Amino acid sequence: MVGEFGKYIDEKRRGRAADGGDIMLKDIAKAMEMTATYLSDIIKGRRNPPDMKLLEKIAAVINLSSDEKEEMFDLAGRERNEAAPDLPSYIMNEDLPHVRVALRRANDKNLGDDFWKKVVDTIDEKE
Repeated sequence: MVGEFGKYIDEKRRGRAADGGDIMLKDIAKAMEMTATYLSDIIKGRRNPPDMKLLEKIAAVINLSSDEKEEMFDLAGRERNEAAPDLPSYIMNEDLPHVRVALRRANDKNLGDDFWKKVVDTIDEKE
């Protein structure tokens, strides 16, 4: 849904400054090397979420945890109607052809989230 990414960023910047206050849009925009107006347009859903490089900068400036960063990537992808921007390079890695095979077969068989939860649980067990 349009605006979910911006809403998420706006919520996550609140109370995360070193003094416990809000991280200002101008400070995020400065780190991204863009204007506060441009960032404001992104937050208000008038522009698409930025590319991966800028998403990484946002995550660093507003101190997102790993899980929060993954959620931000998911929201950015959904808003762009694309895969989350942290995934395509892994999915398309020439050294990992079985990733694409697995995704296509899961798609062909209409495997749902219950299947993927088992995959994640298996991976987590191996860590």
